[in-house]
Amino acid sequence: MPTASLPESQQLERLKGHRRGPYLSHNPVSATQIWQWCSAMGDNNPSYHHGEGQIAPPAMMQMWTMRDFNDRYAPGSTSAPPYQVFEDMRALGYPANVAVSYDIRFHRYLRLGESAQHFTSVVNISDRKATRLGTGYFVTERVEYLTVDETVFADALITYFQYQAAAATLDAEALVALNTAAELPLGESADTDVNLWQPDFSDIDPCGLKIGDRLPQLRIPITHRLIVGGAIATQDFIPVHHNVPAAQAAGMSDIFMNILTTSGLSARYLSDWAGAGSRLQGIKFNLMAPNFPGDVMVMAGEVAAIEAGPAGASVQVAFTGSNRQGYHTSGTATLALLNKKTTG
Repeated sequence: MPTASLPESQQLERLKGHRRGPYLSHNPVSATQIWQWCSAMGDNNPSYHHGEGQIAPPAMMQMWTMRDFNDRYAPGSTSAPPYQVFEDMRALGYPANVAVSYDIRFHRYLRLGESAQHFTSVVNISDRKATRLGTGYFVTERVEYLTVDETVFADALITYFQYQAAAATLDAEALVALNTAAELPLGESADTDVNLWQPDFSDIDPCGLKIGDRLPQLRIPITHRLIVGGAIATQDFIPVHHNVPAAQAAGMSDIFMNILTTSGLSARYLSDWAGAGSRLQGIKFNLMAPNFPGDVMVMAGEVAAIEAGPAGASVQVAFTGSNRQGYHTSGTATLALLNKKTTG
């Protein structure tokens, strides 16, 4: 808890470096939860659907150990609250919270029947920042995701902005200012003219790729249904994603998409292009203009780097998701692709 006798900066410094956990999953990896996730994301990758060798989408890594509808962690979890830092910052007068960025490495995909756990620690709290969204601090946590037998399957750096909301609701200019305050790059604009495509999930042969190749663009209508459905599918029951007054109290004009849905849609876009046999090794992206109901997000990307190996290649893709306010997300992802001559 905050100590009133200490300066605010010293109180915040004491919140860093505490590894908390484990936080266990309520249920093992199941076909039902994978189906619910894929249904919300529009992800039809056959690797994620019923059949021998079914795997879970990698972007689900955080969902497995989320709290339930009643904000309870699974039995056997530590009693230490994982987000005590945010409770303490609320007590200091910074009640609002919004996710800013993800930096995730995927070590392997989960399979049916496996159970997950995670540990978390605060690794950085920025200096106090004044933004158009409000005044507060950027908080970065490191999260380790493991199976119950202690095998690490993912790890992530997740940054949030904990703040006092400004009086006015958020506009596009404020979102760019927030991103600048966090010292995050914007990325490149997607073209206005979009091409829709129906992926056949055939694996792309990295031998035929070159730097600068563009991915097809994908239009995703942003509806109340998608925002609320995505929040439910990702086990995120925070009110700003389904309750308008709560969103407005945080400085937003309406409910807005959560970062887990953005992550799921981005991963879907990448595997739609790369094929069912591809494997997402890492994804790093920033959040900027929120996805509000009534908008359309246009996803685009291009090949930024190719590192050939004996059986395939590690391919880096720079991608963006834009809406009418500007950039919703901008980032890079690394995918492992196999040479077709290797796979038959």
